[in-house]
Amino acid sequence: MLIGEDTEMPVNKRKEEQNCDLLWALLNNAADGIIVIDEEGRIILTNTATEHFFGYRQQEMIGQDMRKLIPDYDKCLTDHEKIISSEREVTGRRKDGNTFLAHLSISEIQHGGQRLFAGVIRDFTTHKQGEIDAQRLAAIVESSEDAIISKTLDGIVISWNSAAQRIYGYSAEEICGQSISILAPPDRADEIPQILQHIRRGERIKQFETVRMRKDGREMFVSLTISPIKNSQGSITGAATIARDITRRKQREEKLLWLSRALEQSPVAVTITDTAGNIQYVNAKFTQLTGYHREEIIGRNPRILQSGKTSLEEYQQLWSTIISGREWRGEIQDKKKNGEIYWILEQISPIKNTQGEITHFLAIEEDISERKQIEKALQESEERFRQVAKMTGEWIWERDSSGRFIYCSGAVKEILGYEPKEMFGKHYSEFFTLEAQEGKPCKSPQSGKRFFRIVCCYRHKDGREVFTESSGEPLLDERGQIVKWRGLDRDITKRLEAQELIRRAQISLAVTRNELRIAQQIQESLLPTESLVLPEVQVVGHCLPASQVGGDYFDYYYRQSDNTVDVTIADVSGHSVGPALFMVETRSALKTQIRSKFTAANTLAALNDSLYEDLNGADHFITMFYMQYHIATGEINYASAGHNPPLLLRRNEAVCNKLEADGLIFGVKKEVSFEEKRTFLKKGDLVFLYTDGIVEAESKQGEFFGIHRLSKILVTHRHLAAQELIKVIVKDLQGFCESKNFRDDATMVILKVM
Repeated sequence: MLIGEDTEMPVNKRKEEQNCDLLWALLNNAADGIIVIDEEGRIILTNTATEHFFGYRQQEMIGQDMRKLIPDYDKCLTDHEKIISSEREVTGRRKDGNTFLAHLSISEIQHGGQRLFAGVIRDFTTHKQGEIDAQRLAAIVESSEDAIISKTLDGIVISWNSAAQRIYGYSAEEICGQSISILAPPDRADEIPQILQHIRRGERIKQFETVRMRKDGREMFVSLTISPIKNSQGSITGAATIARDITRRKQREEKLLWLSRALEQSPVAVTITDTAGNIQYVNAKFTQLTGYHREEIIGRNPRILQSGKTSLEEYQQLWSTIISGREWRGEIQDKKKNGEIYWILEQISPIKNTQGEITHFLAIEEDISERKQIEKALQESEERFRQVAKMTGEWIWERDSSGRFIYCSGAVKEILGYEPKEMFGKHYSEFFTLEAQEGKPCKSPQSGKRFFRIVCCYRHKDGREVFTESSGEPLLDERGQIVKWRGLDRDITKRLEAQELIRRAQISLAVTRNELRIAQQIQESLLPTESLVLPEVQVVGHCLPASQVGGDYFDYYYRQSDNTVDVTIADVSGHSVGPALFMVETRSALKTQIRSKFTAANTLAALNDSLYEDLNGADHFITMFYMQYHIATGEINYASAGHNPPLLLRRNEAVCNKLEADGLIFGVKKEVSFEEKRTFLKKGDLVFLYTDGIVEAESKQGEFFGIHRLSKILVTHRHLAAQELIKVIVKDLQGFCESKNFRDDATMVILKVM
C-alpha cells in the first residue's frame, strides 16, 4: 500500500500542475482584465488584458494599491457583502494618466484560509461611445427635416421618423411592418422593386426624383437617396432611404419654366439689365428685332442700340426715373445691328428684392415702326387734305348720325362767317334759311343715301343768303348702320360762278362722253379674254361696265416654272380716260414684276414705287389685291393695297372669311411696306375677289347690296363651277338694282380649287 501511495502522489501533482497551467492560459487569453487583490486592496495577481488596459507590466502592478488603477475603488469597498458579484461603472487610470470608463465586478474567493477578492474589469469606453453615438444619431434622425426610413430587402418598413410622418401622413405605428410600395402611385408601382434590386447588388441611388403618394391620396414630388444597410459581417440586410419633399421646388421650377417660355415666346422684345445697365438677358423677339445674337449682346450696355436721334436729356430723364424706383415709359428711336433705324414703345421697370433694393431693370420694347410710318403717312395725307381744302375753298365737314356737326374745316368761316367751333354740336338745318327748313331741299342727307351736289340755302352769320353745292356719304359700321356723315360744300352764291359751272358742265359732258367711249375700249382691251382652267384650279373673271366707265382691272396668269397661279384685282379712282390710262400703266408695271418672281407684298411695294409719281401728280389713287396660289402645296400668300378684302369660302364651312392684310393704297406715299399673309386651300375651297361696285350697288330704295348678301349667294351656290357662279351673282345683282346699268364698275374674280 505504501508503495502504491508513493506512486499515485506524483501523478496527482502533475495533473494539478497541468490544470494550473491551463487555468493560467485561460486567464491570460481572456478579453477582460482580471485582478486578484487581498483584503488591504493590494494587487496579488493580474492577467495580460489588465496590462493592456492600464499600460503597466504585471511586475509593476503586483503589490500596488488597487486605488492606483481604480481611483474610486473605495466606493466599491463600502459594503463588501453588496459588492460581491455586482457590476459597477468605475473610472480607470492608465499609466500615462489618461482615464477610461470601465465596468468592475468583484467576487470574494477563499484560498488557503485567506480571504481574497477577484475583480473583473471590462473597458467600457467603446461601448459607452457607441451608446452616445447611437443616441446622437437617433436625435439627428428624429429632428431631421427629411424623411429617414429603413426597410428590409423585401421593402417592409422597419423605422420611420417624425419627418416621414409629416411628409407622407402615416404615423410610425401605421406604416412599420407595411410594404413601402403603398407610397408609390399606381403608374409608378414598378419603381420600388427596381430600386430594391439595385440595393441587393450593393448599389447606392442618389437624388432620384420621382412622385410618391400621401396617405390622403395626394401626389407629391420627392428626391430619394437610398443606400444599402450592412451588418458587421458586411452582408446587405436592408435599405436606408432619405426622402425630401421637393413639391414646392418643382412647382417653382414649373412656374419659372412657364415664365421663361412666356418671355421667349413674347411678341415684344424683353431685356433685363443689372443696376449698372449691363444686359443680363434678352428674349428671342429682341434678337429678331435688333439683329444681335444673344452672345453678342449679353454683358453689353443698351447704349449700343442708340441711334443718335434721341436726345441726351431724354436718356438722363429715363435713367433718373428708374434708379429712383419709378417706372419709365416712352417712345425711342433705336438702331439695329445692320444700321436700320426703328421706333420702339419702351417701358422700363425696376426689379426689387425682398428688402426693397433694386437689383435689376426690366425693359419691354414694342416695335412701333409700322405704326409710326402710318402716322407719318396720315399726317402727310391730312396736311395735303388741309392744303387742298384751303386752296379749293371748299367747306369740309363731318356730322354724327343725327346730323350734328362734329368737324368743320376753316373754310366754313369764308362761306358762312362762323368759326368752326361755333358749328360743333349744332344740327346742320339750324343754319338753313327759314324757307329751306320748311321746304324739301337738303332733306336727302338724312335719308341714309349718298348725295351729290345738292343745292342748299344757308343763312350767313351776317344775315345774307348763301347757296352751296353739297355732297356727302354715310360711313357705315359692320351691321350697315350709319356711324357718321362726311362731305363738303362749295359756295355757288354768285350767279356768274353758277353760270360758269353750268357752262363747264355742258362742255365737260360732251368731252366726257367721248372720253368714256375711249376709256371703255381701253378697259376691255386690258382684261383677260379667257378663263384659266387647270386640272387643279379654275380662275374666272368678269367685269360689268358702269354707265360711267371706272378704273376697275383684273388679271390672272399661270407661271409654269413655279407651278403658281397669280391673281390680282384693282380699282383706279375716278372715271373716264385718266383712270383707264392708269390701268394701262399698272398692267405694264405688273407684267414687269411677274418676271421678277416677287412675293405678293414685294410686288405691291414695287408697283407703288413705280406708280407713285404719276398718281400723286394726277391726284389719283389705286387699290389692289394680289394673291399667289401655289398648286403643289395648296398655299396662298396675299397682300393688299387698301382694297376690299376677298372672301374665302371653305368647302365644309357655312360662312365666308375675309382675307384681310394691312397696306396703304397706291399713290399716298413712296416706299411703303405691305403686310403679307398666308393660308392653305383644299379641294372645293374658293376665293372671291371683287371691287366696291358690287357691295355698294344700290337698289331703288337706296339699300346697298352688301357683303352679307354676297356671302349668302356664295354659300348657297358653292357647288357651281366658277363661270356658272359668276352668272348667278350677275343675275342677282341686276335683279337687286332692277337695272343692267350701274353707277360704278362691278368686277369679280373667282379662284376655285378642283
